[in-house]
Amino acid sequence: MRLFSYILASRAVYALLWFYLSPLLPAMSRDLHVSEAQLGFLPAAFIAGAAAAQIPASLAGSRIGDVRTAGLGLLLLGLGSALTAASPTWGAALALRAVAGVGAGLFFSTAGAALVALRPREAGRALGLYNASFNIGAFLGYYWGYVAEPLGWRIAAAAPGVAAAAMAPPLIMQGGFKHGARPSPSAIWLGLASFPLWGAVYAANSLAAAWLHYYRGLQASEAGAITSASMLSGLLGGFLGSIYDKAKDKRAVLLYSAVLSAAPMAALPYLPTAAAPLLVFTYGVAYTIYITAIYAEGSRSGAPASALAVINVVDMALGLNASYLFSFTMALSPPSAWEVDAGLALASALATFALAGRISSNKEWWARRDF
Repeated sequence: MRLFSYILASRAVYALLWFYLSPLLPAMSRDLHVSEAQLGFLPAAFIAGAAAAQIPASLAGSRIGDVRTAGLGLLLLGLGSALTAASPTWGAALALRAVAGVGAGLFFSTAGAALVALRPREAGRALGLYNASFNIGAFLGYYWGYVAEPLGWRIAAAAPGVAAAAMAPPLIMQGGFKHGARPSPSAIWLGLASFPLWGAVYAANSLAAAWLHYYRGLQASEAGAITSASMLSGLLGGFLGSIYDKAKDKRAVLLYSAVLSAAPMAALPYLPTAAAPLLVFTYGVAYTIYITAIYAEGSRSGAPASALAVINVVDMALGLNASYLFSFTMALSPPSAWEVDAGLALASALATFALAGRISSNKEWWARRDF
């Protein structure tokens, strides 16, 4: 398998390990004696670990190569995920989930930078395929409740971690694509614009299955299947990435995709459950367009791995708060959790509008890609 394709396959397994616990959370909460209000801490712990590893990942990539760093991250992600399945307590699960997050953080920016290095003239398409692989893996994760039904949540949670660890050695043996470690200042602005929407979508993707289970009475496996609709946009990933490459007004791509993410989130708690798959799919498509454009612009503004690391560390460090905000809010007022998420999406739209104003004040910005 060619390196480009192998990285995409690894990205799919990586993504599976992001969201496969979502339909398992009700079983975990019963087994580990945790209330639904505390469930948001598990995805938050994962993101905290991933955020902490973003800058070290960029530094490691500049020294030992992006592909090798990504392989080490995939190995740590797999081992941490497998061990999470053996957690005797909720505290142990949180700690091990954070370890898995560190592995995810080492993988993300370095693997993405390697794809850009392999396809330098098609950064948007390459990163669109990168996001497509993520969505496809995460899509499978939302159906993991069906795996857990016959096997139990612990075996179902351990198996993908073992698979990820087994895929790591071919990447670790690679050493190419070293890069400069100095990020562009524009990456910080892109992260500040995108973190509210990033956090809103991550919270929704992590906790929507639990919301549908607790407040619409669905089986956990069925709720996970509905939530998977957000990842169907992954099938369009290459096309969605090309939208940014081909758009004449790139500011419009950033702005309107953020706005289009908010409406289905606001509507979801007030419409029949039958409408949920379409609504979830809609915000998934809009978000995929938005975040692909953010990543593509960041990769062109400086060293790709460093830029992607800075964007992601800002997104994760600030966006992780949305997860426990969602879980606490849904325990107090179920519809309000989605209203808060929609508000965060609109905040990104406003932040992107402000960023577009900064861009429009300098007509040469798009040519120079520098603030």
